Amino acid sequence: MSSPLAEIVVVAAIIPDGDDRLCLSRRPEHKHQGGLWEFPGGKVEAGEALDHALARELHEELGLDGVRSTPFLTVRHRYPDLAVTLHFREVTAYSGVAHGREGQPVEWVPRSELSARAFPEANRPVAVALQLPAEWVIPPQDLDEADVIEGLARLDPARQGVYLRGWSDRPAVTAACRARGLRFWIRDDAGAARREGAFGLHLSGEGLTRAERDGAPTFGGLLSVACHDAAQIERAMALGADMATLSPVRATPTHPEAAPLGWEGLADLIAGNPLVFYALGGVGPGDLATARAHGAYGVAGIRGFWPAPTDL
Repeated sequence: MSSPLAEIVVVAAIIPDGDDRLCLSRRPEHKHQGGLWEFPGGKVEAGEALDHALARELHEELGLDGVRSTPFLTVRHRYPDLAVTLHFREVTAYSGVAHGREGQPVEWVPRSELSARAFPEANRPVAVALQLPAEWVIPPQDLDEADVIEGLARLDPARQGVYLRGWSDRPAVTAACRARGLRFWIRDDAGAARREGAFGLHLSGEGLTRAERDGAPTFGGLLSVACHDAAQIERAMALGADMATLSPVRATPTHPEAAPLGWEGLADLIAGNPLVFYALGGVGPGDLATARAHGAYGVAGIRGFWPAPTDL
């Protein structure tokens, strides 16, 4: 009878420098996953609050003081010899100059170069999430094209991306996304996603079934899948997806027949699965902190996210 895996809880820091670079440190060769790059942090002591644990670790490891942070992403991962829960937090303030107080190499790495670094497997969803917007906006389908283009002009490219669910075949809409610098996803059509320079390809339930039958779509950007249960998450991972939407979190008038997951149900589905998840269905931008506390990275929706028309 095999012995149970050792389990640890870790807190780790996303530390930006204002020039779109992030602080990484390299693990000592003699430690678990030694020699790989990681986001700085360490073990959480029993009864210790996550923000306090991170402040302590960054003082001990990097010589930083006055650390303030907010939740970013929670990842639960099982290695062959270890089960780990990693609470990643985004550092919003600190004082001091980061340096390896324990002799470890420390570097500021451009966000665009993160994919070239070798990370522990449990860190990989975070490297994906760092490329993604916190909000995933879906334009309403009852608007006309001019209204959609006008609304796109009022989105914030730094924190919002766009899923063109009903507008993937409108060149003027995709051109407006490119002109605005908005990351956008095309529905189901890998050829259109390549042609339009989409940031991502999002597979609906039908699109997932076709991809399983015909083979994974050939697309150089991020692959996303719409999921509603554990079986669909497994299918998404088998296809090599990077991210997924999970819905519905709450009851919605557009899908009244669908039983809501609730926040705890969402957390249960996310736990242990190495994808970046967005909470969808009955949520709004104000639910971001709650979504992150339950393991999702971002929130997604239609009416709660789409900007109101400008006053004339």
